[in-house]
Amino acid sequence: MSALERLNVGIVGAAGRGASFKTACDALERIQVHAVCDINTDALDQAAEDLGAREKYTDYEQMLDGSELDAVIIGTPMEFHVPQSILALERGLHVLGEVPAGVSVDECRRLVDVAGRSKGVYMMAENCNYLRQSVIVREMVRQGLFGTPYFAEGEYLHELKQMNEDTPWRRKWQTGINGITYGTHSLGPILQWMPNDRVMSVCCAGSGHHYRDPRGNEYENEDACVMLCRMQSGGLVNIRVDMLSNRPHATTNFQLQGTEGCYESARSDGEHDRIYLKSRCDDPQQWLDLKDLEEEFLPESWKAHLANAEKAGHGGGDYFEVLDFLAAIDGADQAGIGIHEAMDMTLPGLISQQSILEGGRWIDVPDSRQWTAPGPREQLAMVYPAERLSSPPEVSVPEGYRLRQYTDADEAGYLELMTKAGFDGWDSKRIAETRRTVLPGGFFVIEHCSTGRVVATALAHHMPDDEHPCGGALGWVAGDPDHKGKRLGQTVCAAATAKLIRTGYEDIRLLTDDERLPAIKTYLRLGWEPSMHSEGVSERWAAVLDKLGWRR
Repeated sequence: MSALERLNVGIVGAAGRGASFKTACDALERIQVHAVCDINTDALDQAAEDLGAREKYTDYEQMLDGSELDAVIIGTPMEFHVPQSILALERGLHVLGEVPAGVSVDECRRLVDVAGRSKGVYMMAENCNYLRQSVIVREMVRQGLFGTPYFAEGEYLHELKQMNEDTPWRRKWQTGINGITYGTHSLGPILQWMPNDRVMSVCCAGSGHHYRDPRGNEYENEDACVMLCRMQSGGLVNIRVDMLSNRPHATTNFQLQGTEGCYESARSDGEHDRIYLKSRCDDPQQWLDLKDLEEEFLPESWKAHLANAEKAGHGGGDYFEVLDFLAAIDGADQAGIGIHEAMDMTLPGLISQQSILEGGRWIDVPDSRQWTAPGPREQLAMVYPAERLSSPPEVSVPEGYRLRQYTDADEAGYLELMTKAGFDGWDSKRIAETRRTVLPGGFFVIEHCSTGRVVATALAHHMPDDEHPCGGALGWVAGDPDHKGKRLGQTVCAAATAKLIRTGYEDIRLLTDDERLPAIKTYLRLGWEPSMHSEGVSERWAAVLDKLGWRR
């Protein structure tokens, strides 16, 4: 991969967490914050000014398609990390995404798949791995001063009950789920100190519930949750996350024990990080101040950037993760926290949530490296309910557009539309093959009257199989992003659905993907319902409906 002279970056979540990357980007002169995106319209103008962005957006996909970007920094709430990463990676953009990588195992699988096929680099922005103390201990481990590390502890103690109210997504994703919901800050540095190791299995338990939110509801997350991690090497790691207990913050507590030394971090202001090294301590009860060893063990790469790093957030961590990201894009090095390292930090916490539901049972943690050549993932399915067949959806065409049937003269425009909508591999042959299953009068397109361009499409198919011998299907729904907001997708879907009903089909279905949220919302508006057709899809549908804010 050749180095880009200038890296145009878009930041989503720019009015919140994304803004904290400003200092790092400013210090690295090759990075230009070209565009910003945030749904907080009141704060967007100020964010654009503060970050020096030339462009601003309230719609993420419009930023990806409308701005000349090389990379994106994702600083949005947890539930958007995977969908927004995928949208960028599918366009070949580089992604630096906030933690954790994802909020479900299934969507993590999807992210690994897309990252493996993308031309873009994926890196997770776990800043605790880049803290000064973390890199000093990592260097000591590399030089063998700890011997063989075999036990570690990490704690993230951060009382944020008020922050739950100020940023409501936390009430759902951090304290609304039981188990370790925010564990990468604690686990990330430890995995660096246990190189070439990974978490094989976890068990999780909690301390019970002692607090209620302002509405009088009990937090789903138990106050203090502990996850024990059995490492591939046989070692043990203990992770504690507590975001509810009344206490001072202590978000970077660590311990590391090896055969030849140990490390304990400071727990509050005025304390010191301390270390015992058998090779350096004459007295077996002697502690050394880690700061006294900084000059010897702080990597030269850290020292060379010290002035810039100290201006950035999280103790310099934000600067160094962006620096690593840039090196990975240039091809000079692998991403410091690439896709599999991100999974190593994220998946144990997700599995812990299942363990605590099952009484603390030990559960294996999947290895994402085994996902690198997966078969195609089963799509989600929707059905058109029998009770609505007597009332086909109404078709309303917006002014300035015309709903009609596809003709051979539309081929070039249709192929262009499918490409713009993100469907790869379409050519004349594929159109011909697809038309074999389309009902007569079932190949709908919408034409933009003033330009004559095909800007939306949907098909009504005859689609029988063993389970649906008389099945009809809505398929290949696509819309031109340049005409977004006109509800053209709803128009063609309504037309295709009505065609299926009037043809006499009573078994009508469609297939879609988890991340196609706008399309799914259109189907729901038209009366389509999720199908729980196989094991495991209920969790996926619950996540999709939650993201859409859809309540049945």
